Amino acid sequence: MYIYQSPTDAKVSEHPIDQIYKKYSAISQPVTDSIALRRLALHTKGTLPSLEEVTDFEKDKSNDKIQTYAVRYLKEANFAEYWAIKFTALFRDRAKGRKLQTGAFFRYIANSLHENKPYHLLVKEMLTADGNLANNPAVGFYLRDAADPLQIAEYVGRLFYAQRVACARCHDHPYIQDYTRRDYYALASFFSQMYYRDGSWDKDRYKGEEIVYVPREIEEHLPTEDAKKLKDRNNEWSNENWNQWSADQRKEFQKKHELEHATIFYEPKIGLRFPHSDDAPGGDLVRAKFPDGKEAKFKFGDDKRKVFAEWLTHPENSRFRKVIINRIWTHLMGWSFFTPLDDWNEDTKLQGEEILNHLDTYFKNNGYRIKDLILYIVTSKAYIRSAPGQSKDTQPMKFFYAQRLDADQLLNSLLKASQTLTIGNLRERRLPNLQLGSQIDLKGIGNIRFPKDNPSEVSSAAEVEHPAPYHNFLSVFGSGPRVDIADDFNEITIEQVLTLMNGRVTGKLTWDFGGNESSIKKKFDETKSMLKTIDHVYLSLLGRHPSQRESEYYKSKFIKTETTYDREFLQDLSWAIMNSQEFLHVN
Repeated sequence: MYIYQSPTDAKVSEHPIDQIYKKYSAISQPVTDSIALRRLALHTKGTLPSLEEVTDFEKDKSNDKIQTYAVRYLKEANFAEYWAIKFTALFRDRAKGRKLQTGAFFRYIANSLHENKPYHLLVKEMLTADGNLANNPAVGFYLRDAADPLQIAEYVGRLFYAQRVACARCHDHPYIQDYTRRDYYALASFFSQMYYRDGSWDKDRYKGEEIVYVPREIEEHLPTEDAKKLKDRNNEWSNENWNQWSADQRKEFQKKHELEHATIFYEPKIGLRFPHSDDAPGGDLVRAKFPDGKEAKFKFGDDKRKVFAEWLTHPENSRFRKVIINRIWTHLMGWSFFTPLDDWNEDTKLQGEEILNHLDTYFKNNGYRIKDLILYIVTSKAYIRSAPGQSKDTQPMKFFYAQRLDADQLLNSLLKASQTLTIGNLRERRLPNLQLGSQIDLKGIGNIRFPKDNPSEVSSAAEVEHPAPYHNFLSVFGSGPRVDIADDFNEITIEQVLTLMNGRVTGKLTWDFGGNESSIKKKFDETKSMLKTIDHVYLSLLGRHPSQRESEYYKSKFIKTETTYDREFLQDLSWAIMNSQEFLHVN
């Protein structure tokens, strides 16, 4: 089992990231403990810290408490659920579809993250997958595009290599020097040895014969001799069988061979012919070529996908690592080494390049593990830098600029704020004797929630199908249609404002707030003080205590009734906070 190695040792007082970071920018003062914990919880597990975590964190005077809580959060199932939503958005996964097991690909990604599977192994599993979601859930990556090699080439280039090559599907690329239409087809050729079926398919029809049996639309992508043999054999079979059968016999045959699941089949002899015009094939079978321009070499019968996956994830290919590092860094730090995240071209200007190179070395040396990379970043002083406040300095590297909660963070946080619905929060004990240089196992603990068919209740955004149905809470707040890579949006809309103010979700959660079984009511029963209860509301929702001005207002309001539980006021207060800009942002 792989064990995390702390980024520094006893001889080093400063995090290596901070040492390099200061070459590019000063780092603003750290945020308060409560804001740091709230930021950490929202970034790692996509929801608010619990009231107990906030109070315990405040009491903890150790220097390594951020690391302690980061480890705790990374081991929770909540982490795997939230980041699986992020990754499946990248892969444009659709939780439901014709003959697809609901949530199967999501569960595969979430389990991989939960167990801290190396990222390059995850990518290899997806790129070399065939079968169906029931026997090989990694195949969900190819099912999304029905094994279309041209479509797959486009998204593989953008996802794992940050290279936009789609323009070359129809003509030579106008922006990538010397990148031709044939180069695009050469990339797509790596993914040509597959075909997709979700209906009736008699895959063993010619078993035992020297016939390569593939669907009719794939025939012309076979070597000429094999294509001719198949065409002749199909005609013979049709004349002897299909053409002789009645309508009922044909239906019975199709029913007998109906596939239970949408399936990707692998056939090593399938290639990809260069088109005569548009996308219509008919030319020569294209030889596969890597994105860097080098031609791939194969032996007869080789799985070209495996050859590509080995090239892509090879230790010498730092670009593969840097592309995912850039995405994770952007989510955590609020600025990017390069943008757009899927387009790293010859005109791209990198910022903080030495930081990126350092993270690449760290990621490579630590087994390509996502959790270890995140832990390494969030334990730096740069991560907990403060907002600019009244400063006119607008450097994103120096300050942390508030990030609007994404749809999943918002729903999870509202559910957590309700204090009544089951959240499935795992609270571990403090790690004993955690010192710099100590080793930590980041393998996850707990069961993962995943999308369900038409659930009546949900306790997490992970249980909602993605893409979310139209007018679903997640859809309203920017959860994308998954037509493109990570197509969520963060723009504010009037519909969002009205939904928060008057919507069913906010209304129900506000109505439930402060009920007899809630921690807020229990806290009042312990203290018999509305002021202390209000303090706990602030800690639960905002991760901080009321300001001096806010405290003075509450003291004046409850000067005569502090020992009387006022649930209606707490409901109004929770509604007001849930609609505040402070609640709706990662600060």
